[in-house]
Amino acid sequence: MKKGILYAVFSTIAVVFFLYYLFPIKALEDYIDYQVYRLNPDFRLTIGDLGLYYPPYVKVGDLTVHHLQKPILTVSSARVRPGLATFLNSGTIVAFNGYVHKGRFSGTINREGNSPEGSTALDVDLDGIQLEDINGLRLISGLSFSGRVAGNIVHINENTKPDQGKADLVFSDCTIQLADKPFGINIMRFSRIEMDLNLQDQTLKVNRLEMTGTQINARFDGTMAVNSPLERSQLKLTGKVQLHAEFMAGLKKKIPAPLWPDKQTFKNGLPVSVTGTIQSPQLAIK
Repeated sequence: MKKGILYAVFSTIAVVFFLYYLFPIKALEDYIDYQVYRLNPDFRLTIGDLGLYYPPYVKVGDLTVHHLQKPILTVSSARVRPGLATFLNSGTIVAFNGYVHKGRFSGTINREGNSPEGSTALDVDLDGIQLEDINGLRLISGLSFSGRVAGNIVHINENTKPDQGKADLVFSDCTIQLADKPFGINIMRFSRIEMDLNLQDQTLKVNRLEMTGTQINARFDGTMAVNSPLERSQLKLTGKVQLHAEFMAGLKKKIPAPLWPDKQTFKNGLPVSVTGTIQSPQLAIK
């Protein structure tokens, strides 16, 4: 009996010693970086702090996501733990959660089986993440943002099939600072922006982009041809824009009266198309 107790204590101490002092942290960092590279070689990670804790989970601090060697997102802290399927050798399921830019995220990475041809699915929920500190938004669009984002993103990668994905996102209390100041306007404010997107290979389908604000209301749909780098992705959107009174008053000072549409068009919404790229969009009234 005493021998059994001593053996159990010794085993526990040995496990703890291995987990905290002998665990190959560098190998784990390299493995995580490789898995990200495998999903998309344009993305890499740098990790400021990483440790293994019991019950088994990995805690990560100061993790920065790079796109084409440019930092786009910093995760202050996150926890990653294996799912049951991992231990049963029927695939790999990893659950994670953490904090990023004063908001939270959680989700799973699910890899089917152990074959290189197996699919990998990423499913992420976002809640209250602040936009102004996300460098990637500025790098890709050339615009400055503030506000919050929540929603869900799913991405499926499979070697033998095109990438697939979807996103349902809601942006709240948004301010967008425009770079080119069209019609002398450099700031747009929206109480709510809703996006419903689907990805199929290199085509992002915009099922719905709805914007509600104090200056304008707008609704768009269409497609975006995804290129690398992302800011060169080609836009093909159409929709309608309703101008509010205060915004219209400002525009009338910039646009000659003969060029204004009739009152009925204003009431129903101006038909608008958006072409060009993310970084240099071209707006036209149809």
